[in-house]
Amino acid sequence: MHFKVINKNKGENNKQFTYRILKENIMNLSLAPGEAISEVEISQALEVSRTPVREAIVKLKEEKLVNVFPQRGSFVSKMSLKLIEEAAFLREICDKEMLKIICSNKNKEILIKDLKKNLEYQKIIVDYEENSYEFFRLDNKFHEIIYSFCNKLNIWKAIKRLSTHYDRLRLFDALEKMNLDEILYQHEKIIEILEDNKFEEIDSIVNEHLFNFKEVMGVFTDKYPDYFEA
Repeated sequence: MHFKVINKNKGENNKQFTYRILKENIMNLSLAPGEAISEVEISQALEVSRTPVREAIVKLKEEKLVNVFPQRGSFVSKMSLKLIEEAAFLREICDKEMLKIICSNKNKEILIKDLKKNLEYQKIIVDYEENSYEFFRLDNKFHEIIYSFCNKLNIWKAIKRLSTHYDRLRLFDALEKMNLDEILYQHEKIIEILEDNKFEEIDSIVNEHLFNFKEVMGVFTDKYPDYFEA
């Protein structure tokens, strides 16, 4: 079992720690879709009892990241094309509204500055460090900044809870380096739209940005057929 152990955060109990590490390993594909989950190996690696491991698995099952089969064990869920489409649909509706709210706001200088700073960090990662997971984190932060400015951070958090399969695909895309240049260009375009209040371009850029994966989905499913399910 491929499993990366990360240090416990300050104040984190074993239950919280185990859940966080398991989820991070699933989301960053260290635990591959369809891979068996060994409670014994995880408890030994994290130096915790099997109780917090079982509790973490129950919670991850509720989030559709783990499948539990009686007599067979627990497995990382495969990436569901249906759940990916649903999450992209939700993001499409919400992202368009966030950009419209910002275009109507005259006091967005700090937001634009924060987005540009984030974008420069993205470019550094792509050009020099080639750290796909860090790029993925910065990509998420870019959109979180937008939702936070609109005072809709709880909506962003809800979207993230419903987007676990979509986000795994996005990270997969980053790891395969299929759309990095397009994503950078689209982030630049989003900033331009917000700066110049280009309401008429919002729908097209959101659709283009959120559905990048459709252009390469066939490549992924052909190369890694065991990672996906309908």
